[in-house]
Amino acid sequence: DIRKLAQIKNGDCLSERYYNSSVKLEWICKNKHRWKAIPNSIQQGCWCPYCADNQLPLLWYCKEGHIWQASLSNVKSGTWCPFCYRFKREQLCREIVAKYLGLPSENRRPDFLKIPEHPKGLELDIPYYEYGFAIEVQGEQHEKYIEFFHRGDPNNFIKQQAQDQLKKELCEENWITLRYVWYHEDPYVVIPEHLRELGLID
Repeated sequence: DIRKLAQIKNGDCLSERYYNSSVKLEWICKNKHRWKAIPNSIQQGCWCPYCADNQLPLLWYCKEGHIWQASLSNVKSGTWCPFCYRFKREQLCREIVAKYLGLPSENRRPDFLKIPEHPKGLELDIPYYEYGFAIEVQGEQHEKYIEFFHRGDPNNFIKQQAQDQLKKELCEENWITLRYVWYHEDPYVVIPEHLRELGLID
């Protein structure tokens, strides 16, 4: 039944009469877009062309010159440049810690993180070697596969997790504790909590 097929997709068939599989009928999707298509195309999995266009990856530029891919629907929902977001969030975390402990070390690639697999060295976001810890500002890409950050390859997410674990182990071997500020956490709350747990503030 054609109408049931449309309803499975949370839409409906607006045409009252069905002639044959090659005659176009009118359809409506859950977003109220209307279009005409033959029943065969719907049976083969095609659906709203307007919604499909919203999901196509497009190339975007921000005012800082960063380039990235995102769908129109993502941008309409309020997301924007992932590079600017990461920089601003890391800078905010840096400023919060600095109010308590002063500025962090400028050496973000210490010698103990320079290994054959990473000769330039793995990088720490906000290191405080004199206090024996560093803060890592973790975006979603450290927790789950994100097509943009992992360049469309799930294996890159696996490599990301392996690199994060390697960094943690190398830091532990050199008496540096890693504390994390995750993308869903409030840095104004979680950073002081970390510092209290480390015995650095009351």
